[in-house]
Amino acid sequence: MRLLANRARLIPLLAVLGAGPVMALDWLKPLPLENGSANFARPPDGPLYFLRFGDHSYGPARAPGTPGWEKPILVAPFEQLWIESWTPPAGVGPVSLQPGSPVARDAFWDQLITADPAATGPLPRYSLVEAGTFGSALPAAVRRINLSAAAVEGQQGGLGDPVIPAGLELEIPWTDLEARAYPLDFQKVLLASPHDPSPGFAYQNGQWFTSWDSRDLPKGCREDHWFAPALLIDGVLIRPAPLSAHTAFEKTADGVTLPLWTLEWECQAITVRERLFSARSAGDSEARVFVQFQLVNAPPGVRLVLGAGRRPSAHYWDFANHPNSPANPRTPIPYFSAEPGYARTGRTLLDAWGRVVLASAQPFTLEPLGPIEVLLVFATDAQGCISLQTPQGDAVPSTPMTTVALAEAESGFKATWSALLTSGPRVRVPSAEWMERIDAWRSQVEAITRVTYEGKERLSYGAYFYQAYFGIEEAWPVVALAQWGRGDEARRQAAIMLDTENLDKANVHHQSRNGAAPLAAATVARLTNDRAWLEQVAPVLGECARWTEAVRHQDDARRPPLTRGLLPPHIYGGDVRDPATSLYATAACWRGMLATADAFRVLGSPELAAQGTVLANEAAALQRRLAEVFREVTDRKASPPFVPFALALPSLSGRNEGPYDRLTGSRYGNYWSLFAPSFLELDFRDPAGPRFPNQDVFAYEQGHGGLWAGLPRFYDGLDAAYAIGNLDYLLERATRDARARPAALTGLQSFMLHASSRNGHSIPEVAGLFPERLQADAYEQLVRESPWSFGMYDANRYLAGHIAFTEPLGAVAGAALTMVRNALLAETHNDLGLPDGGLVILPAVPADWLAEGREIAFAGMPTFYGTFSATIRSGIVSRHEIVMDYRFVPYVTNAPQPLEFRVRFVPPGKNPQEIKFVPLASGTVRARF
Repeated sequence: MRLLANRARLIPLLAVLGAGPVMALDWLKPLPLENGSANFARPPDGPLYFLRFGDHSYGPARAPGTPGWEKPILVAPFEQLWIESWTPPAGVGPVSLQPGSPVARDAFWDQLITADPAATGPLPRYSLVEAGTFGSALPAAVRRINLSAAAVEGQQGGLGDPVIPAGLELEIPWTDLEARAYPLDFQKVLLASPHDPSPGFAYQNGQWFTSWDSRDLPKGCREDHWFAPALLIDGVLIRPAPLSAHTAFEKTADGVTLPLWTLEWECQAITVRERLFSARSAGDSEARVFVQFQLVNAPPGVRLVLGAGRRPSAHYWDFANHPNSPANPRTPIPYFSAEPGYARTGRTLLDAWGRVVLASAQPFTLEPLGPIEVLLVFATDAQGCISLQTPQGDAVPSTPMTTVALAEAESGFKATWSALLTSGPRVRVPSAEWMERIDAWRSQVEAITRVTYEGKERLSYGAYFYQAYFGIEEAWPVVALAQWGRGDEARRQAAIMLDTENLDKANVHHQSRNGAAPLAAATVARLTNDRAWLEQVAPVLGECARWTEAVRHQDDARRPPLTRGLLPPHIYGGDVRDPATSLYATAACWRGMLATADAFRVLGSPELAAQGTVLANEAAALQRRLAEVFREVTDRKASPPFVPFALALPSLSGRNEGPYDRLTGSRYGNYWSLFAPSFLELDFRDPAGPRFPNQDVFAYEQGHGGLWAGLPRFYDGLDAAYAIGNLDYLLERATRDARARPAALTGLQSFMLHASSRNGHSIPEVAGLFPERLQADAYEQLVRESPWSFGMYDANRYLAGHIAFTEPLGAVAGAALTMVRNALLAETHNDLGLPDGGLVILPAVPADWLAEGREIAFAGMPTFYGTFSATIRSGIVSRHEIVMDYRFVPYVTNAPQPLEFRVRFVPPGKNPQEIKFVPLASGTVRARF
């Protein structure tokens, strides 16, 4: 067990915790810096006091062993906050101090924070230690990752992809790919009910939190109520070392992965088991996180305890009307100074305003644990269990907490999620890793993509910090829902994208939204073959197309010849507000217009079909104009040729962007790395040469430091949320050519391993890479801080990838599901980018799925042409063959029926076989090896 805290001063505990406004605790103060240092009055007699957070000091720079530093005083054992005392050398006048952090990259670390021991009140009487070893739950090969500084710098400064080389000929095995970087297992794990506007979140060590509207923060701010389990043995708090507990989602008897989070860890022959899930009982307006603990082999006197407290939520960092607003210096002090104000009534924990924070089926006592933490000490029932509920909002639960109530909530939870996750087509593949992710990502999409907030049903990129609508990313789950047989939900979400508010041309994102929303809706109409619904949304789709055609010709006479016929100048992207003529935005509107024309002609009434023909002609004209511009602006002196997306930038004196030697070396280069996959996702094709410009765009990413393991790099980290364009590009190549399969498959599995947490399958926004996930010490610091990094503190810290605060992004879970589906079953397109009646089965799956005795099956998968079901069985050794039995149920449409399907078999150690067939209602395809 690793000792984390020495025993602090033993001070008698308060008998009763007080209530009332609780944000006034004033024991921490920042020292203003001028030119990187602060002048501090030397105390006449006594030390200076500074905050310490974990292994980081907010005191002044000093060499190890510098005289005058006393043993630190523990203030918050769970949050690992200390007060350091330093008696400066004798002298006259003020002391000049500089922050002690060697990292000069953000305002979170680079500051001095003084502490006042007299203002903390009673201090904790417990020390805290760890059971187990940091990272012991990780695979052995992963635990060995520890690149030298030179190796990290080599990857960071290199121009090629250090994991997936260009021209990859063999798939990289899962375990080899897994061992290229530490995983994202420190990320938040989603605890949510279907369409949950205020979910809970858990961590790898069993800690969880809920987020509510605050009563004492500035209006509109939310606060997080956190709960951290531990054992209390002989006056010592014991927690599992980070990433030492065995964690997983629970599975049903028939193999469905449910969003019920489980942990198990051991200490002194005691086993602690924990289970967490979110459910909404009948009559409750808010869902609740239900938690059950079980202690196995616990001797008398051992107690399960919860450290608890509250903190401002992540959005406090950018809230305009509080003291920590962007106009003022950034500081983490608000996150380290919120008094809980909790009180116990029977088996219920209340906040200072009488709202239920926690309810228990078993009795517990409440003790203060320093100024900002409390300790709940529980008695177990006869089975060694403790059953809890923590509301996900401030509505009082209608059902009291009992062991029976927890069992009833779990039964309803399992029935709800089992029904949702088995509705529509059910895929079965011989990979537990793929199957778990499919179910986990489906549950995330169902839980947090369509929720009610700000008084209206809305779509959301994520939850918690990212509960917001941007207008591009939200299309990913819409399409995925249709692909995975959830047509009703797909139509409902697509209709929200077409809402007047979301298409408002005053919005900064209106250009890309004008293309993304019709594209999503038209794709849903094709995949569901719903003519009636298409008629309902057709007026809005037509209006979006007409807007594109109108604005691209506005002021042509006054525009430079280069940008005529494109969308007018506007902001380049969400984070880049510089005005530019965006080729991505114009291409997005072209794709929306083309998809609309296709849906109208295939599914529409004669009137809509006629409109579709007109729109198809307009889309073809816009495609030709875009192709002309791409050919004109592509810099062929660069190697490979560079394709800009931002044209005529005022900040560049009217020049186009780029090229960039190393994409992560400049602000525009980093954003080009995100626009590149976004553009590739549109599958734009030059009528004169359909591989241009996509081939050049991907090659430039690959050869100029834009990719790591096929995922988009962003400053010092990965922004793999936008990987779908890169991976769809590779998957599309794989549908055409089996030789491209290894790169597509390896990129997709890299996404599963490095863009998503290995255990909770959480996909964040920017995640650190250099050095956080390549060096053991840097990774450990990141993991240890992650439960307490609720705020962003500093935009550069976040954008550069040095913080891990983000929650699972439901929209990106939708993108992941689309990529998985396209690896199993993919439509093909003609040179104009329209569906051409082709379907490829198994274009990019692992070879070992077709080893002897393996079976792959999917039933009723929607396609543009009908539903497809197949069972593929391998007798590659026993019978020297692989057999696919299939069933195809075609849609009745205005379009020609499918022309040709293909199935690709790539068994281990054998040459690929690709068999073409004209689909019948049912049939058998047999490959001999």
